[in-house]
Amino acid sequence: MSEQLNSIARAVEDDSDDTVSWFRASTDGMDRHGTIVEPKGIDTTNFSNNPIFMWGHDAYGGDSPPDLENVLGRVVDFKKSDSAFDIGVEWATHERATMAKDLVRAGFLSGVSVGFIPDPEGMTTRAVDGTEIPVYTKTELVEVSLVPVPSNPNAIAIMRSLTLPILSQHSPSEEDADSECLRDQARAMLSLERFR
Repeated sequence: MSEQLNSIARAVEDDSDDTVSWFRASTDGMDRHGTIVEPKGIDTTNFSNNPIFMWGHDAYGGDSPPDLENVLGRVVDFKKSDSAFDIGVEWATHERATMAKDLVRAGFLSGVSVGFIPDPEGMTTRAVDGTEIPVYTKTELVEVSLVPVPSNPNAIAIMRSLTLPILSQHSPSEEDADSECLRDQARAMLSLERFR
């Protein structure tokens, strides 16, 4: 973890508890789609009425309604600055959400992604390395999702838990069994991811 993320995690730790996991949901850096979503322009007004935290953006449904178990939790807090948009997630208690929480806290999953609607009047460009990059200066946040690979490479868990287990307290056989179980859970979660 970079020094910047270490300092963020320390700052977040001051006002968090072990029931909430914190994520950096967006930054002012260029994402893998070649665009920038400015954190300060993310409108959370409507999102605050329905602050869902999903698995793999499965909030919209495709040929069938979305799976209810893909609601992994809810966003209970957020912090917005010019450079970052951070969220605090309270996890749901069903089996898939518990599996996702365990995978995040053990470091097997970290990425998150914002689902948003761009404001057509909030579009501009910025020169990055001599290329004009589209910049979304105003967006409406619709949902945030846990994903295997985020569009924004900096959209990751910044604090997994205040009560992470200390693996050195386990015997090697228990540690190996725990790791294998978490790998199986990661494979199961990834198999549920649908490509759109």
